[in-house]
Amino acid sequence: MKRLFVLSVDSLFYDDMEWLKECPYLYGLLERGSQIKEMLSVYPAMTYAAHATMLTGCYPDVHGIYHNEKVEIEKPYPDWHWRREELKVPTLIDAAVPLGYRFSVVNWPVTGADPNIAYNIPEIWAETPEGNSRPRFMTVCSPCIRPLFDKYGGILRWKYQPELDEFGVRCLQEVIEAHTPEVILLHLSYLDSSRHAFGTWSPEAKAALLACDERFGRIVEQLKRLGIYDGTTFAVVGDHGHLPVKQVFHPNVILREKGLIRLDDNGPVASWRAYCHSAGLSAHVVLADPADDGLRAEVLEILKGFVADERYGCEQILDKKILKEQWHLEGPFDYAVEGRLGTAFGNKCTGDFLQPTDNRDYKLAVSSHGHLPDKGPQPTFYMAGPAVKPGVVLDKGCLIDEAPTWAAVLGAEMPQAQGRVLTELLNEPLRKTELTN
Repeated sequence: MKRLFVLSVDSLFYDDMEWLKECPYLYGLLERGSQIKEMLSVYPAMTYAAHATMLTGCYPDVHGIYHNEKVEIEKPYPDWHWRREELKVPTLIDAAVPLGYRFSVVNWPVTGADPNIAYNIPEIWAETPEGNSRPRFMTVCSPCIRPLFDKYGGILRWKYQPELDEFGVRCLQEVIEAHTPEVILLHLSYLDSSRHAFGTWSPEAKAALLACDERFGRIVEQLKRLGIYDGTTFAVVGDHGHLPVKQVFHPNVILREKGLIRLDDNGPVASWRAYCHSAGLSAHVVLADPADDGLRAEVLEILKGFVADERYGCEQILDKKILKEQWHLEGPFDYAVEGRLGTAFGNKCTGDFLQPTDNRDYKLAVSSHGHLPDKGPQPTFYMAGPAVKPGVVLDKGCLIDEAPTWAAVLGAEMPQAQGRVLTELLNEPLRKTELTN
């Protein structure tokens, strides 16, 4: 039985190499491993869509996760795509568990309530910042994890960082000590949250990366003490880029003025015919009745006006055909609006249509993502360990290739994946018949 540890450092770029040199555990793996400098993410370049791709080897139009959040216009805090059942295709976990592998999955998006995960520590939080995450957590974690939530749950502050990372790492260390699972998937997002709040290249972002290295280092030292470090193949990955934000455009203000959104007396949306759902540096345009040709023509004319008037900061409009054929994206929307550099999109329906950045929402903060994946800094990918050839460096890759590659390390196959096995980085992949306990 082989061992695999996948560490996702949310918003880790190839451009972070100088910072990584100050991270002894993360850079130590890079020095003895092989790397693909830049991996093309997905559209929109967002955490949940990207991690679903990393887990399935498929694009969003196939796996079904089009955004971090659901389109829930009536909710001030929409639900996120937390649960495994929302994925439309098999995962790395589904491929490897029949071969006898036990997984511990920590804060990895879209894995909640996955029956194939032996030790599931899912990412999920309460309905509001003041709420208690415990009821939701208990519905999606593995039964054996429930006592760990009661032991460490006091660390948590809703979805805020670095507490979410710390909670996950402490629970994982207990799982490793008691069960030594063969496969670990760990998602740390403190770096991403710091980039949102303080800027892509801020001192706070660098400090957050160093903190990620310290947390990973605790686990590395534990694996060494247990005698399983040398037999483990490691992968360290990023998921998306980041770009600076100077202004926030709220297109729903315009749609309300045009009569396409109606508010009740207290402010929330009472009814709507068209709505723009922010994806950070892009937005998804939802039509209440996509078959209404008159509505479609009216909305499209408004969207064209957004591009024509440079104040709005809109770069281009992408329709469903372009979204699917060029960017492999489908969802409950008819258009996407891509922002120009420096503009993010908000959901507000009142006030000025242009407003300053707002660090209370990651999508509107001083640095954000959700843009076309070929823009700006690119996520990186590297592996080290017994399954990996040392010293291979490639310039370009794609997120869809990650899951098939990890499956090959374990001797599993993912025939439904749209990506390929990165054989350039691996020693001879295992065949199923070679797997033994």
